[in-house]
Amino acid sequence: MKNTMFKLAAFLTGALALVVSVNMTQDAADMLLARGEGDSSVRITNAFACARGGGSFAVVRNGAPEDAADYDTVEAMGLTVYVPRVMSFEDETPRIVTFPRRTGSRDVGVPNVTR
Repeated sequence: MKNTMFKLAAFLTGALALVVSVNMTQDAADMLLARGEGDSSVRITNAFACARGGGSFAVVRNGAPEDAADYDTVEAMGLTVYVPRVMSFEDETPRIVTFPRRTGSRDVGVPNVTR
C-alpha cells in the first residue's frame, strides 16, 4: 500500500508540474540585455504590437512582474524570463524574437501566442 501511495504522489506531482522552455534568438537576448541596464529579468506581456507588414507580437518588457505568482520562470541566454500561465503558445514554447514595428523602430516580442 505504501508503494502504491508513493507512485500515485509521484504521478500527480509530475502531472501538475508545468515545464516551460523558451526559444530565444541571439539578437533578442542582446537587445533585452542592453536595454535592461543590468536587470536580467524580462516578462512576456499581454500587450500586443503590430509589425510592419502585418502580424502581431506579444511584447516582451524588461523587469520582473509585480506579482510573479501567475508566471512560470525560465532561464534562457543569461535572462530570467517570466512567462504568464494564462498564455498559450504554438508548439507550447514561446519564441522570443526581434521584429520591426510599424513606427520603424525594432522591438522584442513573441509571434506564436495563441489567444
